[in-house]
Amino acid sequence: MQTFIDKFIGLRNSSRNERLRIAQAPVTFHVGLGRSVWGRLLGFNLLDYFNDPKVALESQIKWKLFWHDEIPDDTIIEPIIGIDYGVALEPSLFGMQPVFMAESDPWYGDPGLANRSDLSRLKIPDFYHSGLMPRIHRDYEEMQKLTGGQVEIRFPGWARGPWSVACMLRGFTNLYLDLIDDPAFVHDLLAFITHSRKEWEKARCRFLGIDIKDTAYEWQYVVYRNVANSELFNDEVDGNLFSLDIYENFIYPYEKDLNDFYGGTRYYHSCGNLTPFLRRLKELKPRLMHISSATDIAEAHNIFNPETKFQCCMHPVNDVLIAPQEIMAEKIKAILEAAPGRKLEIWADALYEGDHDTLEKVLLWLQTARKVYQNII
Repeated sequence: MQTFIDKFIGLRNSSRNERLRIAQAPVTFHVGLGRSVWGRLLGFNLLDYFNDPKVALESQIKWKLFWHDEIPDDTIIEPIIGIDYGVALEPSLFGMQPVFMAESDPWYGDPGLANRSDLSRLKIPDFYHSGLMPRIHRDYEEMQKLTGGQVEIRFPGWARGPWSVACMLRGFTNLYLDLIDDPAFVHDLLAFITHSRKEWEKARCRFLGIDIKDTAYEWQYVVYRNVANSELFNDEVDGNLFSLDIYENFIYPYEKDLNDFYGGTRYYHSCGNLTPFLRRLKELKPRLMHISSATDIAEAHNIFNPETKFQCCMHPVNDVLIAPQEIMAEKIKAILEAAPGRKLEIWADALYEGDHDTLEKVLLWLQTARKVYQNII
């Protein structure tokens, strides 16, 4: 273990990381392999990973060393360990049981609000005792002991936005019906979730000794995202599912409330189609805006201020895993031409299937992306 730790600590000032820090390139290319792919590549299963802090620690060190040495993307690989239960954390805080599996990240069980009246029984989550929190505190303490304080262990935060958590607690179909049948209930639910996040966040920041509005303390989410307090992950915010009117009246007010609470929104994320909502989202002034393959990047480029950086993500299957090289090149070129002069992170991420075949594909994608970019500039 100590040999791995020593090598891991050495990443801090590695030539790769120093080169990337100095370059500060306006357009960068990144790979995001899911934990399931890392497990198959490096030989660990996710039941062991989430039940044994030592396995989690060793596995993270191994995949970050591998990433640093074998995947030449533009991600700075810091010698930091993250505790991350993915999308299972927030619903667990309200009593929904996490589901652990050997081949995929934790998920959450059946909706906790089978009936609207169940909302009155929900309690503000306890930072120490609700849901997955006892496990997270255990992991945090055990990993610090295992590393002897030589490696920084980052404590997780609350990532999911109010609408995302509401969908988890109530279920997609029920919540959409509630919008029609009982809009007051939807507002009550979203207000409760927003208040819960604020109270939980206050306790977290007291525990860590950080300021709520401080975005310098980053934590690691879904393996490859470095995020801070204010982030809003909302894959369920999708213009293909509901209208701008619904977004403006039911969802945006609670996002704006959190924006004010945190003193801004550093990063806004949705894998859905955000095109109808872009003008309203611009008001949150995110420093980094996620633009999925479902969102019109040219429209986003025309709407957002130039200082907003875009995180543009390929479709993981169509644009990467099953794409021939010419399709990869076409998709990358389209992004670069749609947002000229804007700072961009371009990602091949959300990759959860395969192992060595997936690795070969992302290496081809990286090679292709760099060639396309060089031809354009």
